[in-house]
Amino acid sequence: MSQKGVSFLVFLLVIFLSVVWDAGAQTPQDLYTRGMQAARQGEYSQALQYLHRAVDLHPEFAKAHAALGTVYLQLGDFPASEKTLTHALHIAPDLVQAASNLALLYARTERFEDAIRVYQNLIQKHPESLHVWLGVASAYQQMDRFEEAIEAYQESLKRSPNHTAAMSNLASCYEAVKQEGQAIRYYKAALAQDPNLSMANGNLGAIHQKRGELDKALPLLEKAVQHDPRFTAARYCLGLVLTKKREFQRAAVAYQQVIAQQSDHVGAYYNLAQVFFRLKRPEEGKQAMEVYRRLNAIAQEIEDRERAILIEPNNPLKHYRLGLVYAKYGKIDEAISAFQAALDVDTNAHYALNALARLYILRGVELQDAIAHAEKAFHLTQSPQYMQTLALAYFQAGKRENALKAIQTAIEMAPENDAFRQTLTKMKEADEKTK
Repeated sequence: MSQKGVSFLVFLLVIFLSVVWDAGAQTPQDLYTRGMQAARQGEYSQALQYLHRAVDLHPEFAKAHAALGTVYLQLGDFPASEKTLTHALHIAPDLVQAASNLALLYARTERFEDAIRVYQNLIQKHPESLHVWLGVASAYQQMDRFEEAIEAYQESLKRSPNHTAAMSNLASCYEAVKQEGQAIRYYKAALAQDPNLSMANGNLGAIHQKRGELDKALPLLEKAVQHDPRFTAARYCLGLVLTKKREFQRAAVAYQQVIAQQSDHVGAYYNLAQVFFRLKRPEEGKQAMEVYRRLNAIAQEIEDRERAILIEPNNPLKHYRLGLVYAKYGKIDEAISAFQAALDVDTNAHYALNALARLYILRGVELQDAIAHAEKAFHLTQSPQYMQTLALAYFQAGKRENALKAIQTAIEMAPENDAFRQTLTKMKEADEKTK
């Protein structure tokens, strides 16, 4: 069991240059100084005002553009951040602040190859920079390129031997490549620096649990969930340890807490049922077992579809069918990813375009993309269902006239389809309510 992702410290390498605040300033440099001061204090709206004024007065002020990009990154406005950071690098190609934060932005938006490219360029110019080595290591780790991540984390530790996040993440990478001894070594090293690290405690505890070393596992897992109550994987392992130690009441509580955090956790329901039977609570045990059987059937259906993709990774229909299964069980994020994967294989997979548009409509997000996908799907295959999707996308985006024309077209194409007429009726009813 490894906690998903990497230690959070690695992700917060947003770089602000150190400045001194002069309260009476009005020049671009002084406005920049005020903006950075506000940013460091978390006053991002004020920071944006100062920094925008700075670049208005001095359009070639690269540091101010970079600072704007950094603030936008902190706010999660990735398009604005990318635009301003890229502009800063256009003005000053060697500006470390801009390049570092652009790489971080790429990583946060899962464009890991781009992030690695930027980090590698920075390493060539700044080989002793700790945050650059940590950044590239994190990107490698998130791409499951563990050998390269290990090398980069080792380089990080050469520059900061007691860096606990680097040690914890290095240990996690060693786990991934089945070098358990090295994983234990670095988890212990991290805990020697900070005994309260939840990730290191939880993952090391899980290793001991799998080895059957229950007395070693228990205090580590208890500490992990104490310091991070949302560490679901550690709490589940804690339940397994308590079950083995026959502390059934505590185990039941642990499994129930896991389920509260992850309602489709198959293992937690199975083990909760077993614990209830041990506690002479048969009705609760039967209920938990029934949920387990249902969830296990869902998991098996998903696993079958995933296995089909492993066999035929370049078949867009396999990705599409996996997406349908995910959508069927309410796993919308996973369904979107599966439909996008189908389109990565075949950009003209009209069924995936339509399905992806439907999910965007359902969520009320990416509506312009939903319109574009539905238009392209219909252009590729003159399906009235695709025209209905386009109508719904238009309607959700507030383009009522376009929506009514589209659904009327769908009705003309398939006059026997009652669903299209029901869509038209609902659109008219919604319009009446807004008048």
